[in-house]
Amino acid sequence: MSLLARLFDRRSIENPAVSLNDPAAWDLLGAEKSSTGMSVSRKTALGYSSFWRGVNLISRDVAKLPLFVQRRVGEGKERDTDHAAFPLLRYKPNPEMTSFIFRQVLQSHALIEGNGYAYIDRDGAGTPMELIPLDPTATYPIRENGRLWYVTQAGGRLRRLDPSSVLHIKGLGYDGLVGYSVIHMARESIGLGVALRDFGSRFFRSNARPGVVLEHPAKISNEAAKRIKESWDQMHAGIDNAHKTAILEEGMKLTTMSINARDSQLLESRQFEIREIANWFGVPPHKLGDTTRTAFASLEQENQSYLDDALDPWLVVWEEECREKLLTEREKESDSHVVEFLRQALVRANLKDRGAFYNTALQGGWMNRDEIRARESMNPLPNGEGKKFYTPLNVTTSGENPPDDPPADPESEPEVPPPDARKRSAIDAAHRRVIRDAAARMVTRLATHARKAAKSPDRFDDWLDGMENEHLAVVRGAIEPVVTAYHAAIGAETCGSDEVTARLFDCIRSALDTVMSSTPPKNFHAAVDARMNELESTLPDALAELVIDPEIL
Repeated sequence: MSLLARLFDRRSIENPAVSLNDPAAWDLLGAEKSSTGMSVSRKTALGYSSFWRGVNLISRDVAKLPLFVQRRVGEGKERDTDHAAFPLLRYKPNPEMTSFIFRQVLQSHALIEGNGYAYIDRDGAGTPMELIPLDPTATYPIRENGRLWYVTQAGGRLRRLDPSSVLHIKGLGYDGLVGYSVIHMARESIGLGVALRDFGSRFFRSNARPGVVLEHPAKISNEAAKRIKESWDQMHAGIDNAHKTAILEEGMKLTTMSINARDSQLLESRQFEIREIANWFGVPPHKLGDTTRTAFASLEQENQSYLDDALDPWLVVWEEECREKLLTEREKESDSHVVEFLRQALVRANLKDRGAFYNTALQGGWMNRDEIRARESMNPLPNGEGKKFYTPLNVTTSGENPPDDPPADPESEPEVPPPDARKRSAIDAAHRRVIRDAAARMVTRLATHARKAAKSPDRFDDWLDGMENEHLAVVRGAIEPVVTAYHAAIGAETCGSDEVTARLFDCIRSALDTVMSSTPPKNFHAAVDARMNELESTLPDALAELVIDPEIL
């Protein structure tokens, strides 16, 4: 009988006496040995704090972000609360779980086993009614006569499911059908981390002292040796017995035979293993408790980096899989509906920065007060006052004249006066800071990646060649809104966001090219770090001035 069969023979829907969360039950699935000799299974991996933290962090953040089915309306979108999948994704996917718990469970399966599965229970018309998680260790895809099926084991027997009835959240995989088991791929890192943890526990259990040898000048019997060892351990093992005085009789000598914790670099090794686990999950190490290399100065920047590099790829997997399995074919063909997370719920600027951003949006006329209040979970203003959009007095529209007005005479039409110097100075000052902050975040982002790449000087050239392709979308997304808002506020174009984005990449590329051509490998990382520190302090101000007054540069 196979391991899975033995497991499911012990527990079924009809006989749930044995919990599938019982560690003894999971031991039937076996564990893999790492090079340290530690057995790595789901139980031991989740017992390792860094691995637990990585799984819990990502699965919790995926679960807490609101997930909506939205209907396209003109050029915008609105929540389609009447759609059958809306309550399943937003509130309650099945009678036993909330949306948060369901998504946390499925995401944790994907992070641990590489795959998260849920059965889509439909009515006779094919409308989704429930989403029920499946055991990832007993569910897998197969091909039969060229057709894809899913197989799961439930009720003590195998069941075949149509792909349209299985929501499959998958991680990195070879064939695109099934994700690699993270526990299997990371078993060496997990095994070393668990071994270091256990070594530290044994070290302090032994009075935080090196191992010793008790030498007796004469030959003694096995019973006497056992009695001496037990007496020594009883007197000196454990933290409670620290620093007690040892009394040796009959000419016995004590010899140290091990190195201490500092010599074995126990603490440094454990910090390194935290960074190892962080690499497997793609999260910044400080998110797992290693604060020695925090690269950003604010919580907003840290959360933005985490969202861009670790969380957002999983959100895209969820959005695409839910669109494919929970929307109708007609909705997909016409692109009338989308499934989207509300990403703004994770990244929150501080009150001062949010106030400056909202003020710019309100004065620029591209947000109204009700939209701003909605982002702060506040009710709309009464009598529709909050729905009004404000436009700067110096902004005019181009195009045809209104049909009821006679054509304007260019010689007699007075020009719209520019804002007075005091008003323009206030507008420039307010927007200069917003533009500088956006540019500073992006320069810091590229500087962080440059420092990481500089650890491998022989491959740095490849990273530099792909830098713009990898980061262009994020940089443009941060620069374009603030530049557009400034243009709207002054009613004139001074410098497009594409030009600012291009200048940012050009400056960083030029600086790093100079470092590559003039720095030996042994000093390369330090030189890159110094150059990026310089750019982080000067380039954001220069880019802000490029927008405010392009004649300066």
